[in-house]
This record gives sequence, structure tokens and C-alpha cells, in this order.
Amino acid sequence: MVKNKIKGKNIPVLEVLDEHPFIWLLLGLIFTLNSYGAFNVGICAWIFAIPLIRYINIRTKWSSIFLMLLGMVVVANITFFRLVEDNFNVMNFVFCTLNGIRIWLPFLVYFLCRKTNTNKLISYFAFPASVAICEFFIDNPFVGIITSLSVSQFWNLGLMQVASVTGVVGVSFIVTLLASVVNYVMENGFKKSTLSVLLIYSVFVIVVTGVGMANVNKGKISTLDKTVRVATAVDDMGAHFNEYKDNLDAFYDKSMEIISQRATEAVINGSWILVFPEDAFFTTEEYANEFLSDAAKIAKENNINILLPVLRIQQEGKNINTLNLINREGKLLNTYTKNHLVPVVEEPTTQKGDGKTPVIEIDGIKITYLICADFTSNQLAYNGTEADIFLNPSYDWEIFQYFTSYAVQARAIECGFATLRNPVNGNIILYDSNGRPMHMSNAMDVHEGILYMDVPCDGKQTIYDTIGNVFPWACVAYIVFAFISGFFVKSRKKKKTA
Repeated sequence: MVKNKIKGKNIPVLEVLDEHPFIWLLLGLIFTLNSYGAFNVGICAWIFAIPLIRYINIRTKWSSIFLMLLGMVVVANITFFRLVEDNFNVMNFVFCTLNGIRIWLPFLVYFLCRKTNTNKLISYFAFPASVAICEFFIDNPFVGIITSLSVSQFWNLGLMQVASVTGVVGVSFIVTLLASVVNYVMENGFKKSTLSVLLIYSVFVIVVTGVGMANVNKGKISTLDKTVRVATAVDDMGAHFNEYKDNLDAFYDKSMEIISQRATEAVINGSWILVFPEDAFFTTEEYANEFLSDAAKIAKENNINILLPVLRIQQEGKNINTLNLINREGKLLNTYTKNHLVPVVEEPTTQKGDGKTPVIEIDGIKITYLICADFTSNQLAYNGTEADIFLNPSYDWEIFQYFTSYAVQARAIECGFATLRNPVNGNIILYDSNGRPMHMSNAMDVHEGILYMDVPCDGKQTIYDTIGNVFPWACVAYIVFAFISGFFVKSRKKKKTA
């Protein structure tokens, strides 16, 4: 029986809402709309699940949980509108719907725990554990970290430091645990024993946030002797293609002209490395090696390191989206191929990489790099944890830029490296190893120019570096335990009634 009493007195507001449980559902969906995606408000992420869990407690019926699923799909298609492209289409609908299902799945797990007579307290902890599981294991470029609940907490730098221990899913666990705690109090009555649970949780959040913020403040902003200057070009040869499409030799020469010009400018301004955005240059496979050789000569002539994106167009087969690291001596150190391909848009026509994350040392500084959506892969990002600097040349669009700008912060905190994301059509953003934003410029519809940033190169070791993704796997073990315990409780009850 659901209790709504304080010292034996009924609570009129809760009684009215409980008599009309669909009000709880509606409130929860409204808060969900403002917890994820384009409309996210940080505080709503803490409370959106409170009315939804209350709704399940009152109506533990299959029809109710599937009605919630329908509501989640509608909400996701609103708040993640234009997630994949700037125009609404079937692909947008599919990925928005998948996000709605992902947000709903933890509620289904909680529902099943209650349905199978799992201990109430165990069931309540199963909800945030399921949130962590869904955000970690559903690892799609459009249904992963960029659409996770933790993105809404980018402003709460103290709390976000949890990511340096558990990975970013630990932040989502703590945030959604509030809903379980509040519902535990409401279900068992407002009394000292239950309110003490809420107090313990509140103290825990305050302490965790405070310790996190103290850790951030202890880490001083890097001085110039602990930074390297990165020249971030925004040039995109795609903007010049129509001009040169009938003269590919001139197109090739124009590409080299831009690389040479930016390299010269970068050196004049004291840059250590020159970085271009994803797909800045493209060439047919026939001329790919020549293209890289000419770019290497430019690097050597100007005595500068270059991270050069080149899309290699194939006459037959799939294209290859690459990042090529050339040192100042004109040597090609590494060619990285994109791994986490964008479904539908990119996957059918682009070859997938080998899944290896490069970590290359130049002048005593270790850098790692991934192309665009590769950073959303938990494993690819984790494989580069020993680096001091993470570079992420990318290609964004209007709505997508906000998801990626805040989501990439989590990678800086998790892995303890400075993070620079430099897209075409998006926000060029730099975070230090504590996730503090150090620079942000919008490059929407800007296709030529160069920016200079002094990027910290004093990366640090984090607990997450050492233990890896133990936390989400621990959550998996907990959910298994929750269901098994519920099964045994149900079996014992059957034996007693037999």
C-alpha cells in the first residue's frame, strides 16, 4: 500500500495526484522534455524520474509501462529534433525514437523488479543502475554519450569530477538516484527513518560535489610553459569544390595552397601543431599518397607538425576517412581511420577503421586523436587515456553542435587530458584536464581562417584511467542480483501458499 502521511496525517496534494496517476505520467514527461536534448535544463534532470517512478508504483501494469514508452518516444522526437540532420526525415525519427526507448528502459527494469517482488529498496537502486547501463552499453553515435543525462550537468563542474572515477555514467547514476530516494520516502511515509535516507543522500551529493570542486580548484590553470600552441584551421575544401569541379588539378593545387598558407601563418604565430577539421581535404585514392607526400614537404619546409584529415575517395569500394599525423621533419607518423561511423549517412559508403586509438609522442608530449563521432565510443576514448592532449577534428551541424560541445567535456575529465574539438560547422571548444572550458568559438558556416589556442600539455592520471569501466559492469551485476533475488522471493511465496 502506498503511504502519503506525515506523522499520521494525510497529504492532500499527493492523495489527489495518486487518484489521477496519469497526472504523474504527464508531469514526468514534461520534465523529461527538459532534461535531455535541445531543451535540457540541469535541474530537471534531477527530478524528471520522480513522478514517473511514482506513476509505476501506483499503476504497476503492463499497459501503464507501455503508455510511458509511447510518451517517451514522443518526447524524444521533440527534444532531439534534427539530431541527425537539420531537416526532419525518417532517419531523424528512427534515432530520436531509439533515444526515447533508451530513456524508457531503466523504468522498464524498475517495473520488472516491482512486478517480480524484488525487495523495494533493491528495486529503487536498480533504476539508477539501469540508467548507467543504458548510457554505457548503447554506444551509437546518436544514442550514447552525446544524448546522455550527464550532458545536462556540464555546468556542475564539481559533480562532473565523478567521471574521473566511474566514467561519466556515474554522474547519471547519482543524478537519477534522487528519484529513487524521494519515492522511497513517499512510499514508506514521511518519518524519521525514511527522511534520514534523503538526508544521507543529500549529504553524499554535497560532499561529492564539494570534493570535486576542491580538486578542480587545486588544479591550477596551466602556465604557458606547460602549454603548446595549437593552430586550428577552419578551412573546408568542400566549400571550394563547385568552383573547381571541372578542373581537379586546380583543386589539388588549391588544397596545397591552403595547407602551405596555414602552415606559414601557424609558424609565424609560434604554433607547435596545425590541425584541420574533419573532411577538410579529399582526393582520389590514385593521388592519396602523392597528396600526403606534398603535405609532408610543407610540414618539413615550415618546421611544424600537422594533423591532416584526408577523405580518400575510392573508384570501387568504400571511401576511407583518415587523420594523418605528420611531424615537423616531414615524416608520416600515423594514419588513423575513422571507426565510429555515422549510421545511414556514412556507414554504407565509408570503410571502418581497425579500432585502434593512436597515442603518439612528439617532443615529449603524448597526443591522441579521434575523428568526430569516434569520441562517443567509450572504448575508443578510454584507449587514449595515457595522452596529454586529445584532438578531435569533426564535422557538425546546427543542432548537433551543442550536444557534442558539452559531451566531449566528459572525456577530458574521465581521461585527464586537455581536449580540443575543432569541427566544420560547429563550436570549436577547448577543455583542460578538469573539464574547465578554456575557449569556445562558433564556426558555423565559416570555411576559411585560423585560430590559435594555448593547450595544456600536462595531462594527469585519473582513477578511471586505472580501473576502467568497472562501474557499469558492477551495475550489470547488481541488476542480475536484483532479478534473481526477486525470483527467489516469488518462489518462497509460492511454496508457502502451496
